[in-house]
Parts: sequence; structure tokens; C-alpha cells
Amino acid sequence: MAEAPQKVTSLNLNPTIPYDPFVVDYMNFFDFVIPEQFNGWVPETIAWHKTCYISANLSYAMAEVTVKGSDAIAFLNHACVNTDFAKMPMNGLRHGIMCTEKGNVIMHGIIVRTAEDAFATYAFAPYIDYLAATGDWDVELLRNEGGDFIYQIGGPTSLQILENAAKRDLHDVKFMRYVNCEIAGCPVRIARQGMAGTLSYEVHGLAKYSDAVYNTIVEVGKDFGLEKLGIVAYQCNHTENGFPNIGSHFPYPFKDDPKLQAYLQSIGFFADPTFMPLGGSLSDSIDDYFRNPFELGWGHMVKFDHDFIGREALEKIAENHREMVTLVWDPDDVADIFRSQMSHEGPHYKKMIFPYDRIHCGYGNVQDRVVDAEGNVIGASMWPLLSEWYHDYISVCSLDAEYAQIGTEVTVLWGDAADEKKAVKATVARYPYLDLPSNAKYPIEEIPHYQG
Repeated sequence: MAEAPQKVTSLNLNPTIPYDPFVVDYMNFFDFVIPEQFNGWVPETIAWHKTCYISANLSYAMAEVTVKGSDAIAFLNHACVNTDFAKMPMNGLRHGIMCTEKGNVIMHGIIVRTAEDAFATYAFAPYIDYLAATGDWDVELLRNEGGDFIYQIGGPTSLQILENAAKRDLHDVKFMRYVNCEIAGCPVRIARQGMAGTLSYEVHGLAKYSDAVYNTIVEVGKDFGLEKLGIVAYQCNHTENGFPNIGSHFPYPFKDDPKLQAYLQSIGFFADPTFMPLGGSLSDSIDDYFRNPFELGWGHMVKFDHDFIGREALEKIAENHREMVTLVWDPDDVADIFRSQMSHEGPHYKKMIFPYDRIHCGYGNVQDRVVDAEGNVIGASMWPLLSEWYHDYISVCSLDAEYAQIGTEVTVLWGDAADEKKAVKATVARYPYLDLPSNAKYPIEEIPHYQG
């Protein structure tokens, strides 16, 4: 008797993250899935405080797009709010920020200068393709055949791990600079920057070398407390270290440009938040969820010494804008939210999930209204979560400047549109909340040099 055919299913794994048989949960991320947790979000979030993590959460998805040509500098100057890219050193990196004509951040990521007329960019596609295609620029956009990887290595032992993996001293790599070298015999770019909020690096290379490089770093890292970082802990990192992320904390404002929306639909790009439901108590209009660089704490990077998309709007916004702060939520009010879930009579508030609600916070379409004592709207709270290290429930918040002083008490209205709202007391705290030495000021010389 013939056996009945079996249904075979498989996960489309990120090709630059070597398979780990101990991963239980995966999350959809663009065209593939990535691990939610490796060793559990608790030890993973402790890693950037005490030891180190390796994160491949942006790898392959945020592919390198090199802008090359005689107009490369002019093109980036036009697209970014940052200052003149002609002044960028050959081994330099920059956090590039692109805005719409209304001044809303539409893309931000890393730009790496690789030649006089070439800049490798990360996390700007497909918007950068749209700008190049619709303008009269002498540039071409190049992608590595077979793709590439980005590994983020962050925490106090990150330098020791990378020096032992690359078998060379890297103490002389300054903040926002990079060096070309090898790991496991494979060519890589090691840059001193990353999302850890403290000492951290990125390793870039071609996808065909990804397994060898990743496995070497992981093997070396065993002696230095390395943790693999899943996407759950990765988002905790962004909130704790005060680096709001587009598509997570706030949405892409594609609707600001109808021609862009048409372009995205023509290429099959599906991640338009306009078509996703709004969450949180903030508003019933997605326009209120968009953010400008000033209210995200990036105002110091906006330079009005050149013409760029959104300049006119940002010049007006610069005169009066909200500030980025951390809110620490009152633990008794948070406990009331949990208590309501076990109440037989009510009220029943929107469920709160630790460390955060990763189901409904996608696309940046979930934000909560922040009000003063009279109920006036004074800000927007984004992606609240539990910090295991500080044992505080925190969120980043764009807040009216007059309330942005540390110690100010405000109220967050917790709940989606149809929910009964819970008024949660919150206190303005330091921003970023992470209190480790920053990457730029980290005492590098206190770390032992590689001895070979």
C-alpha cells in the first residue's frame, strides 16, 4: 500500500545567518525569516551591558547600494539633510537622513565613502532607487552580485572579539571610521559604529563569505561572553540606547509623495504603512505618526548650508519643535494593566506583553498619546518595553519642549482606539536611557591590545 504524500514545508531563512537548531521562534522580515530569540531575550539584552552581542538582523535585507558617478556627491547632498559629502573622508561613515518635502524622515541609514566618486549606502532602498530614476543625475546604483552581509558586534568586549577574529590590532579605528581587513581569510570592512549605544562595530562583506565570517566571530566570542542577538532583543536595544528606528518606532511617510507610492507599487514593494491599521491612542490619522529629525533628537545633523529635499519645511520646524526624551512608566499603573487582564468585572485594558508587543508594533503605526495634567496633547510615546537591566518600563517619546526636562511628570494614554484607556503616569528621564560610555567616548586604551 502506497504511503500518502506528506506536505513538506520549509522556512525561507536569511542566507547570511547560519542555521541554529536551537532557535524556536522566527519572524517574517521582508522576503525571509529571522530568529526572534537565540538564548532568550533576557540574557541577550544583558549582553551589551556586560559582554557583547552579534546581530545579523539587518544583514542581507539592508543590502549595500553603492552610489557611483560624477554626480554622486551632488546626489547625496540633494537627498540628505546632512552637510556636504565632499568633506567626508575616504575611510569615513555617516548617519544619512533623508526627508520628504514636508520634513518627515523617509529613510535613514549608514553611508560609507569607498572612493572619490563612490559611496556605499545601507537601508535607503528602494527610496534611493526612486530618487536616482526620477532625477537627472550622472550616477549609477550598484549592488554586489549574490548580496552582502552586515554583522553588528556591540558591547564592552566587542573590540577584543574582533581583534582576535581578524588577528590584528584595531584600537586605532576611530569612531565613524573603517578599515579593510580579513576574517577567516575573507575580505571584510570593519567599521566602528553600530546600534549598541556603547562600544560597537559593524562587519561588512560579501554574502558568499558570510558563514565563515559569522562562525569565526561566534567561535572567538565564546571566550568573551558573546550572545547571538535575536530581533526581540535588537528592538529593546534601539529603545534603551535612544535610537528610534523607522518602520519600528515611526512609519515611512510614503504618502507624502504620491509618485513615490506609485513607483513602490510598480516594483512590488509591499511595506507601505498607509495600508496597515493604526494602533495606540495617538490619533486616527497616520500623518500624526510621522516624525521629523528634530523631534527624533537628530536636529544637530540638519545643516542648512546646502539645498536638500525638505529644507524649506525643516527651516520652519527648527524654530519650534518637540524634543526626544525617555519616559519611565509608573510601575503601579503598569501593574494595573496586568491586573485588569485577570479581572472578572473590568475594566479590561489593552494587553501588555513583555518585553514588548512585537505582533502589533510593526511598521511604526503604534504610538500613544501623551497629555499634561489638563489633558492637552503634548507628545507621542513610541514602542514601550521592559528593560531587563534597569527593571523599568520605558519608551522613547517626542515631547513638547517645555515638558522635556528630566523629572517632569506626564500621562500616557494606553490603549488602541476601541479600548478603554488607562492613564499611565510617566516621568521624563535621561535620554538615551543607557548610561554606558558612548562609542565615540569609550575608553579604548583600557582594553588590552591584541598580542597575536
